[in-house]
Amino acid sequence: MPVTAPEPQRRRITELDALRSLAAINLVLFHFTHVYAVKFGFSTPLGGEWPYGAYGVMMFFILSGFVNSMSLMRRGRPTDFLVARLIRIVPLFYIAIVANLVICRMAPLSGDPITMGQFLANLTLMPRVFGYQCVDPVMWTLQVEMMFYVLLVVLMRLGGLRNYFVGWGVLLLGSLTLCPTLDLLKTEYSDATWFAAGTAVRHLLALDFAPLFAIGFLLYQIKTKTGRLSHNLIGILVAGTVFHCIDHGKHNPAATMLITVVVTAAAWGNIPVLRFRPLVFVSGISYAIYLCHNNLGCVLMNTFDKAGVSPVMCLLIVIAFSFSVGLLVTRRIEQPITRRLQALYQRIQTPAPGVCATE
Repeated sequence: MPVTAPEPQRRRITELDALRSLAAINLVLFHFTHVYAVKFGFSTPLGGEWPYGAYGVMMFFILSGFVNSMSLMRRGRPTDFLVARLIRIVPLFYIAIVANLVICRMAPLSGDPITMGQFLANLTLMPRVFGYQCVDPVMWTLQVEMMFYVLLVVLMRLGGLRNYFVGWGVLLLGSLTLCPTLDLLKTEYSDATWFAAGTAVRHLLALDFAPLFAIGFLLYQIKTKTGRLSHNLIGILVAGTVFHCIDHGKHNPAATMLITVVVTAAAWGNIPVLRFRPLVFVSGISYAIYLCHNNLGCVLMNTFDKAGVSPVMCLLIVIAFSFSVGLLVTRRIEQPITRRLQALYQRIQTPAPGVCATE
């Protein structure tokens, strides 16, 4: 299928930004209610498990498939796309990793200290590939996201975005075969070298979530009228089916369909309520909230819980604290660093006076 020329830069799609903020809010509620209660015996003020945590991650990956495909296609140059993503993600990530060396020494996180191997593996942004857990449990999604960026660029370089049913088809076939096989053999062969190698490949190719990224990518093809509509719709159906075949019933297929419809409507600008300014504002600080809320919030919640503060007040305090930290970190740390690194990259890319640029 022919690939159109790189699109000119356009305004951001406000509704998609708002969905990202909803995913962030969902994540905060999930971690400070159900996850905290399971780990530390806290009486959740919501009367049980917040039931939508996993679906926030699902929506985020479908969103990522759409938005990053759009970003790559508009830029046209894979190098520019990867550099922009690394500038946006890596500096604040490293700051958060170092900060967690201190945070994880505090109760209730002090029972599971960070080892040197775990710390070094986390610096690669892909600790699970090396058999280590993330310093902050929420960061596993960032590893998946980073692998998707690389996969997207590799697919483009190999022509897998030109003939995208072939490129994504190979990944979906890998998901459908390797993931269930490793899950089936995990109990008996988890210590085998070949099993560790297969697991590393599984993480490197993000096979557990490749179907969700594929859904987002295909939605973008529909948005830009690339390929046949019927083929793209069938591809979305196949990707959703593959995801639920390897998902072991963790997600409801009806929820997958609903999330896909919502992302589609947002991408076409058909959900005016999502233009609500506070939602757009939260989207702008969502990355800092994502990195800073969990471990730091758990320490704060434990402190107030042990002091006898009611569960409802504990929840309200840590939510307000998390969003305040997110705003402060975004404005005072993330944005200044990002601007300086972007300016540096532009200077590197701009030839000096009297020097001819080469291809």
